[in-house]
Amino acid sequence: MKATSLARPQRGSNAADPWDERWAVELKWDGMRVQAHLTPQDTQLFSGSGKTITSSVPELAGLGPSIGARAVLDGEAIVFEAGRPSFAHLQHRIHLANPSPPILATYPIVYLIFDLLSLDGHDLTALPYRERRRLLEDLVEDDPSWKVPPYTIGEAVALLELAEQRELEGIVLKRLDSSYQPGRRSPDWVKVKVRKHQEFVVGGWTEGRNSLTGRIGSLLLGVQTDRGLTFAGAVGSGLTDAERARLAPLLAPGPNPFAGDEQTIVDAIAHRPIWVQPTLVVEAEYSLWPENGSIWHPVYLGQRVDRIAADVVRESS
Repeated sequence: MKATSLARPQRGSNAADPWDERWAVELKWDGMRVQAHLTPQDTQLFSGSGKTITSSVPELAGLGPSIGARAVLDGEAIVFEAGRPSFAHLQHRIHLANPSPPILATYPIVYLIFDLLSLDGHDLTALPYRERRRLLEDLVEDDPSWKVPPYTIGEAVALLELAEQRELEGIVLKRLDSSYQPGRRSPDWVKVKVRKHQEFVVGGWTEGRNSLTGRIGSLLLGVQTDRGLTFAGAVGSGLTDAERARLAPLLAPGPNPFAGDEQTIVDAIAHRPIWVQPTLVVEAEYSLWPENGSIWHPVYLGQRVDRIAADVVRESS
């Protein structure tokens, strides 16, 4: 692929856990997927949904000149808190086109780079992951604002235990002989989560009560299935007043987007729903998700500007 062409990111599946030496094992970072298109003079950044975000992450302006080559990188933009990725802190950055110096100082982004898709005009996506990583490590010199995180081979159990001890999201296993498959949820990349996080499409909302009268009380969530967008539950916990106000203009009214019987959803939420166009993607944490039911004890974590609604499927149970 050329440095100017945008590849949809490859994503991981939830296949049976493999633990042998055929797999690279990496920590799973709780951030925003970012593709960097570089020249020796310039850095252009794109979210996983294809949106240009260059002005939102000025920390990475020097990445292209530092590398000194035409290249396309894939990775995750992270904001750390006490040494751990914080998706909540990242929310202070991903909605700002031109962050102020105080915001940059308080919530600095670090770009963790885990793949190399193109170099000097040569498409590398067909190369094995092992070879792409070797080229990436030779190409990128770590900086306070960008790093190539390490991976291990055959140490999945130990790394998963480390992720659990540090309260991280989990691990990702990638077949060392696998190619990069743009836009695919490939079985060659496997996610193993410690904490139960899930992306959801917002298909509606319900009005709050008392001080929240006339405002968002909860968001109605769904995931894509072979039946269409399927209702997964409602979340109100974790929504701050500021976030309710920010989300309101993003929720354009529309017909009921959920598959199945509308009355079943109405009965489940015990409120009058306001349906919206199913384009907004958010992330929530939950305690349990029965196979044919709604999520339990959900907590809203933030908007996913790096995700496309059509790609959101159930990832964990």
